Amino acid sequence: MDDARPPIPTELRRRILVEAGHRCAIPTCRYIEVDVHHIIPWATCRTHEYDNLIALCPNCHRRADRDEIDRKSLRLYKLNLRFAHDKYSQLELDVLFELKRTGEGMPWVGFNLILLKRIIDSGFIAVHENNSVVTAMGIETEAFVGVIKTSPDIIAITPKGRQFIEELGISEL
Repeated sequence: MDDARPPIPTELRRRILVEAGHRCAIPTCRYIEVDVHHIIPWATCRTHEYDNLIALCPNCHRRADRDEIDRKSLRLYKLNLRFAHDKYSQLELDVLFELKRTGEGMPWVGFNLILLKRIIDSGFIAVHENNSVVTAMGIETEAFVGVIKTSPDIIAITPKGRQFIEELGISEL
């Protein structure tokens, strides 16, 4: 059996380096000399996969090899890099992780749905409107003023949202 490790393909290596801005992916380090590190060690996975690779400086690379920086932390650092460039906010990701963790719906005030617009538009959460309302009348004019929703809507993770979170490879934050 040939144990020689093939080089990481040039395009994949470039993608990892660009993702980290050609710096160490650990935000408190950010050193400019970097290696490409396998989060799950090469000896175990024997493949070069984007989701398993992260840019680390030689010092952080050694620390990761000695388990001073654990795999879960490395995945979170990679996730932070990924979403620094991708389209979902930290709030949207936190909501998705919480909905997946609890497996239940969460109350969300209707006028704040704009904060979740991208994950709603992506089909990651469903909004179940609560139609409880109170009618408001003007005090001095007794004219109809409007309708005020008295209960929040309920948001719930969809199968597509659950799959998205599972594909990130992080069981919990």
